[in-house]
Amino acid sequence: MIRAIVLGGCAFALAGCMSMSRSATVTALPTADSGQLKVTDIKLKVGDGVKVSPQFDEIFRKHVQAKLDACATGQRPVRLEAEVTRLDKSNALMTAIVAGANVLRGSAKLVDVGTGQTVADYTVGQTIVGRSVAVVVMAKAEEELSDGYGDELCKQAFSTASKK
Repeated sequence: MIRAIVLGGCAFALAGCMSMSRSATVTALPTADSGQLKVTDIKLKVGDGVKVSPQFDEIFRKHVQAKLDACATGQRPVRLEAEVTRLDKSNALMTAIVAGANVLRGSAKLVDVGTGQTVADYTVGQTIVGRSVAVVVMAKAEEELSDGYGDELCKQAFSTASKK
């Protein structure tokens, strides 16, 4: 019985996904503002040479907005000016055999809708590494990385608001 549990745990560890953050604050959102803001618009810019699907704009907006709706719950409207400078999707065959990584790098600026001033600025980086049966999850790279972008922005900008 114990042997089966240990073997099952090892198999799960070898077959799962792991997420790593490479995000940083450029200009921090004032703590007093974090609970007052709500992201009402997302402008997305995809860098030259970054290969995405024709649906990426819609996928990104939907997934990031869902994450931000949960953490940025104030009344003052801000616009997210998001830029994706790198998006790498893992090769399914390599992920199944060895391992693979989905990578997103970019930036996030929160701009006050009323004044047009940037209130916060962040670099956003998310890497999701997986292997074996994780190929199923890794295949939805754009969805997964958009969720990761939203999670990172929530953590960087609005974590104090969600703790109140």
